[in-house]
Amino acid sequence: MSVRPPSFMLVYDGELSLDDKFSPTYIGGKCRPLQVPFNSTLKQLKERVLRALKYDPSKFLAAIVARFPVGKEFMASKVEDDDACEFALSLAATELLILYVEVEEIRTECNFDEDNSTQIHDSVVVEHADELRDTTDRSIPVRNANLGSIHETYGT
Repeated sequence: MSVRPPSFMLVYDGELSLDDKFSPTYIGGKCRPLQVPFNSTLKQLKERVLRALKYDPSKFLAAIVARFPVGKEFMASKVEDDDACEFALSLAATELLILYVEVEEIRTECNFDEDNSTQIHDSVVVEHADELRDTTDRSIPVRNANLGSIHETYGT
C-alpha cells in the first residue's frame, strides 16, 4: 500500500470565526489544494503555502489555522510551532485537512531625522513581538504583525 504525501485544502481571502467550542466557520474566500513533503517544518510549510497562493515568502507572512477532526465535530487550532505542524502533517497523510490561511505583507518603515534627513533606524514586522518586548531595547520600535481575522479571532 502506498502512502500519499500530506494533503491540504488551503482556504484564504475570507473571514474565519470560531464559536465557544473552537468550531470554525469560514465566510467567503477561495480554496486551493496543496501537497507537501512528510518532513516539512512549520517554516517550510508556510513557504510552500505562500508560494502556492502566489506570494513571495520574502515579502509576505502567513498565519495558519488548521481544522482538526474531533469525534464527529471539528476544532480549529493555530499551527504556530513545529509540533503542531507535525501533528497536522500526520493527519493530512490520511485525510484531506483544511488550513485557513491569512497572509500579510511584511512592511519596513523608515524613520528620518527631520533636521538633517538622515535615517535613524528601520522597524520590521516581528511575529512574536510580545515575547521580545521585555528584552528589546525600547528605542527600537517593535510591533506585532496584525494578521487580520486569525489573530483577532484568537485574541492575540
